[in-house]
Amino acid sequence: MSPTPAMAHGQWPNGPALGGRGTTALLARGAHLGCRPTAELQAYYSESWFTVAGARLKARRLRQAGMPDLTNWRFITLTMATRRLTPHAAYELGKSRLRRFLARLRKALGHAFKWCWKLEFHEDGYAHWHLLVEYREPIPPEMLAELEVWWGLGRSNVRRVKQKEIDYVLKYVAKGPEDLPAWVWEHKGRIRAFQTSNGFFTNRRARPRQKIEPATCLVPLSLRVRHAWDERKALLFEGGKNGQRRVSVVKLPTTFNALFLKSVREALIWRQPLAAPGVVTISQLQIQELQYEHRKTRGLAAIPQSAAIA
Repeated sequence: MSPTPAMAHGQWPNGPALGGRGTTALLARGAHLGCRPTAELQAYYSESWFTVAGARLKARRLRQAGMPDLTNWRFITLTMATRRLTPHAAYELGKSRLRRFLARLRKALGHAFKWCWKLEFHEDGYAHWHLLVEYREPIPPEMLAELEVWWGLGRSNVRRVKQKEIDYVLKYVAKGPEDLPAWVWEHKGRIRAFQTSNGFFTNRRARPRQKIEPATCLVPLSLRVRHAWDERKALLFEGGKNGQRRVSVVKLPTTFNALFLKSVREALIWRQPLAAPGVVTISQLQIQELQYEHRKTRGLAAIPQSAAIA
């Protein structure tokens, strides 16, 4: 979901009651009803390699963690040759084999090394992996011949990284949900698209491991469901003390895009000025309605509150 155009000042689809009738006229009657714009709503995006906005958030966080100097590292591409398996089954097989490939490479080189890999998809829905390995010497020819044997699922290609930072690692898995293979869109559970070794990032401190009690149940969700949930969320920016802005996530009674379209129509009717691009201005009364909506829908229907989401 991409950021939407501007929203009307003081306008709110269906009014403060988030569904009442005739409330557009109520809002237009003036500030004595407490409906002057006091806060802003902006589209919400969760971190995800499978959407453009989500991938930008991922890339920003990884850059903040500190990417190492990748000059002269080895860039290994591992592809899947078989088409006898379904794309999903081939992905599961390749994901398992990738761990064994890294262990075999570590044994052959005789020492541990930093690494990261990134998942990509071919147009036919089959996965392939790009692997960056902290090894700055040319890989011996006899080892090059063994790489495909260790991988055992298709071709392998090795190149030398010629620049300090390789943005290709942080590029999107897909431009958007419409570019994803159908099986990824409907897959229940998480698909890991990027992984690194311990100590890969230069600015990230090791976090102490804590023993966490297992959840009462595990609820796997598809990417389609997650995306639909994100579309019904927004970032609420409120004025705080000392001029600082408070930011919180709120749930909407409809999608953010639907909120925008209805507000534009009402703004044209009432000839209201527009807010900044991608911003919905709302009043204090509407903030209270949103917070009530958030509390009312914070549960996951019949799913226990203690359930984990895969």
